[in-house]
Amino acid sequence: MQDLNDYFSSVSTKSNFQCDLGELGGFINFTNSGQRGLKEFTISLKSILTGLQDIVDNINAFENHSTYVEKSWRDLGSKYFTDLVLQSMITVQTKPCFTTFSKVISWANDIDPSEHDDNLIDLRVSSLNNAIAKIKNLSQRFTPINARQLSPKSQTNQNTTIISESGIGLFAYKLIEFLTKNNIELPLFENLLEKNPDSRNYNIELNGYRLTSIFRASHHPLSEDDLKRANKVRFFTTPFKVNSDLYYLSNQWTDGTDSRLDIQTLITIFNELYDDYKIFKENENYVLIQTSQKEQKSLPDNVTTLSKPFLLLAGISGTGKTRFVREQAKATGSISDTYCLTSVRPDWHEPSDILGYTSRLGGDGNANYITTDVLQFIAKAWRAIIDSGLELEPEGNGLAVIGNKNELNQVLPYWLCLDEMNLAPVEQYFADYLSVLETREWQWDDEHFTYCCDSLLKSETIKQLGDKSKLREALGFTGEQYDDAWNLFCEHGLGLPFNLIVAGTVNMDETTHGFSRKVIDRALSFDFGDFFPNEFDNFFEPKVTHNALSYPIDSQASIDKLPPIDRDGSKSISFLKSINKVLDDTPFQLAFRALNELLLAVISAYPEGEKQLQAVWDDFLMCKVLPRIEGDHDKLAVISDSVSSHEESLLTELTAILKQELIDIWSIEDDPDKLRPDLYRKNIDGSFLYIACRSKAKLTWMQQRLERSGFTSFWP
Repeated sequence: MQDLNDYFSSVSTKSNFQCDLGELGGFINFTNSGQRGLKEFTISLKSILTGLQDIVDNINAFENHSTYVEKSWRDLGSKYFTDLVLQSMITVQTKPCFTTFSKVISWANDIDPSEHDDNLIDLRVSSLNNAIAKIKNLSQRFTPINARQLSPKSQTNQNTTIISESGIGLFAYKLIEFLTKNNIELPLFENLLEKNPDSRNYNIELNGYRLTSIFRASHHPLSEDDLKRANKVRFFTTPFKVNSDLYYLSNQWTDGTDSRLDIQTLITIFNELYDDYKIFKENENYVLIQTSQKEQKSLPDNVTTLSKPFLLLAGISGTGKTRFVREQAKATGSISDTYCLTSVRPDWHEPSDILGYTSRLGGDGNANYITTDVLQFIAKAWRAIIDSGLELEPEGNGLAVIGNKNELNQVLPYWLCLDEMNLAPVEQYFADYLSVLETREWQWDDEHFTYCCDSLLKSETIKQLGDKSKLREALGFTGEQYDDAWNLFCEHGLGLPFNLIVAGTVNMDETTHGFSRKVIDRALSFDFGDFFPNEFDNFFEPKVTHNALSYPIDSQASIDKLPPIDRDGSKSISFLKSINKVLDDTPFQLAFRALNELLLAVISAYPEGEKQLQAVWDDFLMCKVLPRIEGDHDKLAVISDSVSSHEESLLTELTAILKQELIDIWSIEDDPDKLRPDLYRKNIDGSFLYIACRSKAKLTWMQQRLERSGFTSFWP
């Protein structure tokens, strides 16, 4: 029988994914295809052996997947592989893992290397058992030179020291300075409690720990006399600007005395709030480090890919809309890094309120750019893309990001929460974002992608600045690793990063503004009470959990990505045409954008049966169609010539149409056979959650509201 390493060498000409046996034995080294940068990985024979046994033990699940399909093998590996290294590796490097297993099985069964195919694997039980026996025999021939646990390279000595300071107060000041400069102060500042409204002194309180009067806040600069108590200055005189307020940090720090400002209490609170940073005392110094966890973190398994990166979360106050966005950021990243909360002000009326503006009020008369938290967070999302190793190139009116699909697992979603989004007119202050949003374009060539969009911060604006380095520093691009990217941003502008998800929380009352169809057409609108209901009976022990959501990776529906249940899109197209028959000649009529987004939703959910497909349609109605419909009896009258009906309104006519289109999930009563799967939630044990048809209940509610008050809309 041929040696395994010789077999790997023989098959190399037939494979885009190279393998060899590790020099010290007991491990297999393998690569990706190298088309967008060669990367090498290592996996132990033990992990290979465990994976082979897992396939045999779950052969009923694997046996029909001998031809490579990335999603299928990623899901199978995530679900059935018990070796944690292999499980995490196959979710990120699915094709390289697949081909490595294929080669090992072929070698064990004496398959001619010339017959190797990267897209095929032998899943016959006899072949798998041969591979298990021979890998087991091979692994027993190796003895580790030093018997110690091996750790991945990425976990060795990756901690970075950020602050090391012997002075207690000075360390506390540098810590807050670091957090605010990097726009990661939110987790700490969310726990501020006002101690004294007159002096505007604030405590920080968390889980029984308290830092008393840690900050004094003001809308305007304070003098030294303002910061004194008993003729002694009690606060640092240089403040930190957070949102529109200035925060002065107390200088009254102690260590281990259990006083009102004990550094040990700050360390405990900080280490509880921040996953990617840690504080400890080493010798006589207080040290802040960035841990290796940030570099290792990748997207969790089984995320739900959104079809649009702009969400409207509508519902009555107190239902948990803002907390939902925060929890999504925790599920796919961390609060300190991938979450930004911005409270919308009623006086916002133009894009500069959210994206910043050019000012010439400096003493030298040169133009300077005044940034905002939102623009800084957008830049932070761009830094994550650059840090992942993806390439930037000029493209059209902006920049293109180029890379492999498996590299996207290392790019986390960045969640921007616009709280009370419609306190100001969204069409005005968010106009630039809404326009650029529609220029996003994803292009795929097998597993290689190109993403591009127009710029949000124009290159002309950057070029007119007197000192671009100030803007560079404000946006966090100061490191040498960002030199090339910054030059490209200066030349071509700063566009929308593909990993940015904007979620606006929405209340509809007399203090807020409505939405035009321009906004609704560009967003996914969720009635929060329908999609994520507050279940009082399960307050202490929730029985369902929300799916982790991630950014879209398609902008235009492609027929080759549609699932077999609707392989050419004809079912979804027919469904939308039936809806449009009712909406023809009304302001609510649907166009190509709606069709594209329906097909993207089908691609994203990838339904396997009719009920799942109709569940996608049901949610599309809730997110994209019904939010457009509002008006009185006259506006909602059925006027289309293509509809011959005696129905009293457009709503009841839609109900009659949907009763046929959603026949598998439409029920007059709660028929268990008509329940549909929930695509955004699941049971706490991970199993499917089944619910009643959402659009049926919403249409009934809207019609009753019309009859009761003479006017209706989608919004609660």
